[in-house]
Amino acid sequence: MSTRLTYPPALLSREEAAAYLAGISTRKLDELQAQGRVIPKALDGRRGYLREDLDEFARSLPDWEGRK
Repeated sequence: MSTRLTYPPALLSREEAAAYLAGISTRKLDELQAQGRVIPKALDGRRGYLREDLDEFARSLPDWEGRK
């Protein structure tokens, strides 16, 4: 039985974090982690991503302006 939360979780799973970042693949998220651009937290041998860290990463991306 799963618990239904009425508030957002403190940590996002790998799949949730990838979906949160504009629906990128989990493989791409793994690449960003390997590059040190997205750093998960550790909890009992599992990784979880803080929404604030994902937001900070997204804000650090270059603007689209001028791209074709």
